[in-house]
Amino acid sequence: MFKQTTPINKNNTRDFGADVVRITALFMVLWLHFYLRNGFYYTEITDFSGFVAVMFRPILMCCVPLFMILTGYLKCGKKWDVHYYRSLLPILLSYLFISLIHLPYKIFFQDQHASLGEWILQILRFDLANYSWYVGMYIGLFLLSPLLNLLWSACTSRKEHLAVVLTFAALTFLPATVNDTSLGNLIPAYFQSIYYATYYIIGCYIRTYKPKVPKWICVLFILITAAILAWANISTRSEAANYYKGFSTGYNGLIEGMMTTTCFLLLYSINTKKENVRKTAAHFSGIVLEIYLLSYIADTNIYVTFYKQYPMSLYLPIGSLMVLAVFVLTYPLALCVSKISKRIINQIFPNKNRSQ
Repeated sequence: MFKQTTPINKNNTRDFGADVVRITALFMVLWLHFYLRNGFYYTEITDFSGFVAVMFRPILMCCVPLFMILTGYLKCGKKWDVHYYRSLLPILLSYLFISLIHLPYKIFFQDQHASLGEWILQILRFDLANYSWYVGMYIGLFLLSPLLNLLWSACTSRKEHLAVVLTFAALTFLPATVNDTSLGNLIPAYFQSIYYATYYIIGCYIRTYKPKVPKWICVLFILITAAILAWANISTRSEAANYYKGFSTGYNGLIEGMMTTTCFLLLYSINTKKENVRKTAAHFSGIVLEIYLLSYIADTNIYVTFYKQYPMSLYLPIGSLMVLAVFVLTYPLALCVSKISKRIINQIFPNKNRSQ
């Protein structure tokens, strides 16, 4: 998900499309945090620029599901042995270092205090680094993925694989989509919380069959869907709740699932033969996890300092500057954490193949 786990091109080179997906998803996350921390959900929509900003939001919500689809895409068919579990170590090590970086920041800059035992519990609960809930979720998906791979490999035809995808989608996407309407709890929602497994299965399907959809169709679908959601959102706003979060635009909604899958199809086939571009993409892709987790520190400084409910006409240009600032300020520390983690892994497992 966060790291390239296997070269999947026929010539055994790093998958450039996977790097594009990972970097795009990272910037979507950073943008979504800008929306969260600058009063977007309570800002009045009065002009077309506001409509565009609202339209942009469901596209940004593809961020986390893109990582999940990418996990299935990269890990589908991966051999299940001790080396498989070893590939989790760089992620855990980076998470531990970043948690330890957050500790003095919270004590000295946010005036948060707790006992040593409580700090340790926060690390174990994936609470100390504020954005690390996703690492906890990923560990579960990582442990579950060999079993999902067994299910996938047991199917022998495209029809059977499609049936698996549709079954998972029905169990996890339909409840949030249908039950949000006036129909009420029409569909049992017992399995909707395992939506991450559905995205993993979608990634397996894309890896297996490499569907080719013209990029203009993907872009058109995303823009039309986002525009419809924006119109529906604005038409249902009220003074009590300026931003309506219905219409299944959460990670476990059918519409978001369709948009994310389309976004992945748009990005994963992007390729280039320019070696400098490939190396640059590989470099930034390799530290996505570290940037993601450490961006909380930049977020809480930049957005606290410059917090304002900006008029919607300025939302996208100001957001672009702030998101870029968060990325630039986070990058050096993220790179240091990544290098230290890799060096330790190399010392523990010398001359072993590991995550890129």
